Amino acid sequence: MRTSNMTKDSSFQPHPPGDGDDPNNNNQPTRKRNIFLDYLSLPRPKNKRLKHKTSNQSLTAQATPQLAASPVISQPTDSITNNSQSVSTNAPEDKSLPIPPSMAKSISDIFLENLPRPFIKTDLPALLDRIEVTQQLIYCCRLLIDSQAIVSSAGAAAEGQTEESPIDIQETIRAESQDSGVNGPQAWEPNETECAWIKVVGQDPIQRDHLRWLVAKVVQEFAKDDIKGPTSIKEIVILGSILDRDTYCSLLSCFIAKFERDTILDVILLQGLVQLVEYASPSYLEDDDLVRTLAILRQRLRGTHKPSSEHMYQILVAICRLLDVMVNSSVKGVSRLEQQQPLVAALTELKVTDDPILRFQVDYALQACQYIPDDESVLQAVLHFRGGLAMAALGAASVCKLDLANLFNSLDTLRQAAGQAYEVTKSILEGMESSQQGRFRAMQSLLHGLRRGTKHEWYLTLLAARTFVREGRLADFNQAVCEASCRDERTFQLGVCQILGEIAVDPLWDPLTRQHAVDFLEALFTVPPGWKQHTTVKQWVHALLAQLLELPDADIKDHTLVVLQDLYLKGATTSVIASYPLESRLPLPKSSPLLIRAQRIQYLEYELRRVRLQRLEEARQHIYISPMAKANLQASDKDLFPLMDKVQEFLSSERQVMLILGDSGAGKSTFNKHLEVELLNSYTIGGWIPLFINLPAIDRPAKELMSEQLKEHDFLEAQVQELKRHRRFIVICDGYDESQLSTNLHTTNLFNRTGQWKVKMVITCRTQYLGSDYRNRFVPQRSDHYDRPAPNLFEEAVIAPFSQKQIKSYIEQYVPLEPRTWRTEDYMDRLTTIPNLLDLVSNPFLLSLALEALPGVTHGKKELSAIKITRAQLYDTFVDHWLGVNQRRLERNNALSKEDRDTLEHLIDDNFVRCGIDYLQKLAGAIFKEQDGIPVVQYVHRQDKRSWKAAFFGSDPEAKLLCDSSPLTRTGNQYRFVHRSMLEYFFSCIIYNPTRIDNKFVPQDTLYASLSSNVDGPLYQRKLLAERSIIQFLCDRVRLDPDFEQQLRAAIDLSKTNETATIAAINAITILVRAGVAFHGANLRGVKIPGADLSGGQFDYAQFQGADLTDVNLSRSWLRGTDLSGAQMDGVQFGELPYLEVGYSVVACAYSSDGRMLA
Repeated sequence: MRTSNMTKDSSFQPHPPGDGDDPNNNNQPTRKRNIFLDYLSLPRPKNKRLKHKTSNQSLTAQATPQLAASPVISQPTDSITNNSQSVSTNAPEDKSLPIPPSMAKSISDIFLENLPRPFIKTDLPALLDRIEVTQQLIYCCRLLIDSQAIVSSAGAAAEGQTEESPIDIQETIRAESQDSGVNGPQAWEPNETECAWIKVVGQDPIQRDHLRWLVAKVVQEFAKDDIKGPTSIKEIVILGSILDRDTYCSLLSCFIAKFERDTILDVILLQGLVQLVEYASPSYLEDDDLVRTLAILRQRLRGTHKPSSEHMYQILVAICRLLDVMVNSSVKGVSRLEQQQPLVAALTELKVTDDPILRFQVDYALQACQYIPDDESVLQAVLHFRGGLAMAALGAASVCKLDLANLFNSLDTLRQAAGQAYEVTKSILEGMESSQQGRFRAMQSLLHGLRRGTKHEWYLTLLAARTFVREGRLADFNQAVCEASCRDERTFQLGVCQILGEIAVDPLWDPLTRQHAVDFLEALFTVPPGWKQHTTVKQWVHALLAQLLELPDADIKDHTLVVLQDLYLKGATTSVIASYPLESRLPLPKSSPLLIRAQRIQYLEYELRRVRLQRLEEARQHIYISPMAKANLQASDKDLFPLMDKVQEFLSSERQVMLILGDSGAGKSTFNKHLEVELLNSYTIGGWIPLFINLPAIDRPAKELMSEQLKEHDFLEAQVQELKRHRRFIVICDGYDESQLSTNLHTTNLFNRTGQWKVKMVITCRTQYLGSDYRNRFVPQRSDHYDRPAPNLFEEAVIAPFSQKQIKSYIEQYVPLEPRTWRTEDYMDRLTTIPNLLDLVSNPFLLSLALEALPGVTHGKKELSAIKITRAQLYDTFVDHWLGVNQRRLERNNALSKEDRDTLEHLIDDNFVRCGIDYLQKLAGAIFKEQDGIPVVQYVHRQDKRSWKAAFFGSDPEAKLLCDSSPLTRTGNQYRFVHRSMLEYFFSCIIYNPTRIDNKFVPQDTLYASLSSNVDGPLYQRKLLAERSIIQFLCDRVRLDPDFEQQLRAAIDLSKTNETATIAAINAITILVRAGVAFHGANLRGVKIPGADLSGGQFDYAQFQGADLTDVNLSRSWLRGTDLSGAQMDGVQFGELPYLEVGYSVVACAYSSDGRMLA
């Protein structure tokens, strides 16, 4: 950016009409318009009326200055009335300036309409939608503020309305605007979308409160920000026009304090401060704040060492804008000695610059200083006169304080006191009535007419023009500029250029308006007829047009380029005049960091709605059969009820915990997800919040159950605490057994205690996981001193197997999901014909596997009654089918990369299905080894790329293809099998998989030996007694394959001589007993099977001599003739308690104090 150097010019004066560098300038004396007559209440000559018609309105005005000044300049009530005139120059005393016809065709007709005040517009959010950017927040608040301001004034009319005749928003606003004297084109009128939004939100106090709350939070976030960077400043400043008074004053104080503290000038902060003041509601501004800000700017002006720099320009512009506000606000309390006089002195020093743009800003600021009221009377100003500066006080503000009745009687006193007091303005004295001419001539002898203290009409006209633009009154701006009697003055034309440039760069104006501003600049460059030409004005117009070519807006750039071509300036060199940035306001922020931070402590219904929609999408189910249930494990299978009805009854009661039990695959998780959907769909604002929690995915469910789950949904700590204090939850806990828990979650999380989470808990668990005292893990405790259990707050239910009717309903929903050759009747025929299959598929998950497997199992089979299907076979068939389908899907995928395609070919060559099964078996083994069977694996590549997880979920192409093809689900960075029984199935396949030994090329005795002696395998390393489902899969293998039974017997025998086979022996004999294998007369001498579950086993005449049977469960076992001599029997359970036979009746008994004796 080029700038001109300052040169010292002690004789500098504000520019008269014309320009010194133009040969045609005319410096003839001009006659002043007399505003002083109004101050003295003296009669004044009448002016001719000038009429000028715009496109949609007719303005009738008095002398031209009033067109610019009177509607906008606020003066003290004892000085200028509403009909007063401002000081004018270059205008005949009693005749208006005619407008050349040619000018009317060019400049006068550029802006033909007053427009609504420009403000930010974006897409409007729907009810409860999140506010995305700060601009959207401003738009919403602006609509509410403007509509309520108009509609509230129609309250009397609204009272007469009935419900059948509601107020029409558009008509009301239009009528109120007209009643208030606002022209139609200028009046704000909402479109249909805005009206609909106002109608909905205007009737929702929660939504309105939320918008106000969010605005206040954004301001608070800015106040807390120590850095206050450019983006935050741009974001907060645009909020200024929608703030309430207290919030605005707090924000302004924050800006001023920041500006005071900074040692280095922050231009963005400076511009933001000025914009905040300039666009504020006048009633919000405090005189002290304005005076304080002006003092800071004066200090900055003094402290800027490079007067020609852009920083100097920015400070001067800020001072000019601030002084404008102070003039319009009639600010009080400006100290002449402490504030105004030092500022004038600092500005005067800068008048020596040869940079015309800086010089214009200096002139403008000096003019503004003369219209600001100060704390001195005229007499004080004269007495303080030093070097001719003090008489500048005889401006509009000072005149307000004159004792008008005694003014001319005091002239002699003024002469004696002032000596050289000749700074009384010609604009104040020349227009006096002839009866005052004698006194005027007497005073003329003392006046030398120095221009430095004179008030110029161009300032008031520019101030009015800028105010018109800010209010959207562009037609008024156009007329004020064209009819201004000061339009020939260079300073006035420069000011108009600056205003037009600011319109052109401001994206809040529509493109056509911005293009009109460019057209206006072109007209000024070509010098409209009747206007004086100034080289400096032409240079600055060229510089402004060059700036507009750098804008990102294609419409403005293209239009400006056309204008430059029309002016034959295309390709011209950089203007010799300094070019400074044009910004009427800061650019709109490209991001909203303050809003983002404010919404972290959001109006929580918005966050809850986000989670609600997300969960509804995730919990979608294609098939759902409402389960039946019984009251508890001991209840009869005939006494069933709909589980959903029981849960709804629980939720409406005072009870706090409901336990739902069921076998693996019984549909517990499916029911939980359906319950969540039902509760989410019926949720009302402020009501109970349903929260589904997958317990295996929570790291610390015993203490941080709620907070961990909410943080998984992206709630912040402050939001979590807000929910904890003020909201109630229905917590649906799924998979208590899968998380390997043994604690009472209701108790350990302190639910429903004072100051803790308010919760109703629905929790599910597999029946096989629990012992006889399972209720202690779920019954809530009373919140009293003793923390005793409260059974009355507990309820339970056990999911019943599917009935045949439910199985048919399931199939009817299953068949239409995909194109199939089988109908419902075909599936039901196979299920009822194959022996025992209907009982097997009464389990919902097994039913789903059977429906997938049946077509393949029965293909080509004529005697269906001869088919035997076990649970393990269903899983075998399902897995083969799943992997086969995914292999074909990958083969058809043309989007695979070359590397993935090559990897797929290798997998197909090695048998894709076999590779998939091997991958899944290894994954299941790793989950049990590394996570003790907890099914959820969390993989974050950056953290886990060197862990065991990377082999399954890392970036290796083979792992990625197999993972994508496997029966696994992924939620974010969490992986798990589609059902826990799948994990248990693949783990059982590690112990025994028939496909692994079905190899005719390997000697069977070799395989037999290797399987029996695999001491590193899970059969030898992990006790399976608690894994009922794994044992069940292995039992199926025993029934199908006699070889597996022999291998297990070998493991039992190995324990006799090898202690490392103890765990294998325990597992093996437990599996065989569960499979119904009899051990009558078996040689089990010396076996080591401590803790084995032999309940219900057949051991007649078995030989257990010397065996380790510690803690073995022998309840319901057949032990006729069994030899247990020498066996270790500590803790053995026979299913009966010890008893004592006595030969007489017992009427009382007692224990000794140590519990060892009974009498």
